[in-house]
Amino acid sequence: MNFRLATLDDLEWIIDLRKQLLIEEGQIVSSNIDEELNTFFENQLTSHQYVQWLVEEDNKVIATGAIQFISFPPSYFNPTGIRGYILNMYTHPDYRGKGIAKQLVNETLKEAQSREVQHIFLISSEMGKPLYKKIGFKENDIYMEYFLPK
Repeated sequence: MNFRLATLDDLEWIIDLRKQLLIEEGQIVSSNIDEELNTFFENQLTSHQYVQWLVEEDNKVIATGAIQFISFPPSYFNPTGIRGYILNMYTHPDYRGKGIAKQLVNETLKEAQSREVQHIFLISSEMGKPLYKKIGFKENDIYMEYFLPK
């Protein structure tokens, strides 16, 4: 298995995995959103505020995960105001239960730590919540959050 950073050359894989994620979360395919997804991911991948990983095996992408760095007003618990938002976490069903998602989350946390970002948050599916809780994320009414040590 190979973990690597996504590039613009990977847009087709990224879009396909995103659509699989949305369908598994219960969204009904009601229109073609390829153009919108292409524009979104193209803009994000060329931004310094977004990092996405791909996991490959046998020349196909089997999992992905990303972190977006978002500016909020500074607060006492987060003086920089920058927070990391984990998103687009998806592992193909044939590869689940092998620790891939955990490794992807750890990659996002390492990226946040390298940027000195301490507050990480995400919105999780029910299936993902046990993994995030095991890593140390706490659940509140809206999202799950994690604070990296200073």
